[in-house]
Amino acid sequence: MGGGFNSQRLRPEFGVGLCPCDCHSPCPVTVATKRVTVPLKTWYTTCTCPGADGERHSLDEAGIEVGDFREVWQDARRRARARKEAFAAARARAAGKSRAEIRDIYVEELRARGLKVPADRILDATVEHITGNPVPAVRLGAEGLAQMGKAMREAARLFRQ
Repeated sequence: MGGGFNSQRLRPEFGVGLCPCDCHSPCPVTVATKRVTVPLKTWYTTCTCPGADGERHSLDEAGIEVGDFREVWQDARRRARARKEAFAAARARAAGKSRAEIRDIYVEELRARGLKVPADRILDATVEHITGNPVPAVRLGAEGLAQMGKAMREAARLFRQ
């Protein structure tokens, strides 16, 4: 899952990559175009290939909801907007409060919006940002970009092979 590189069209494609072997020939999920992937929702609802049930079970166990790209994109935008609202609400209530109290307020605002509470490191950086010190949050962002750059370099190295 996740996608693959379409060597015919010379570009990466996202979705579920189907192997080129005969195991997919009786499966209703067929690639009628030159794409090497199919949307995750299409695969999830219709694939009859060996191993598909195990993969679906793993997704279900992990609590991953399978939707089409538009649904996933809209949900991500909704969560981002809700995080900004939680941040703004916590900042508005933070005056005169200790860091522990601000942390509790922010967690309360996240939960009120149905959001997951982030890891302690991210939560602490966000609390610092609410109190007026954006440096820890910027540092975390820079570390994330550095990790993404390393991953992209590794992916490029794999494609070159």
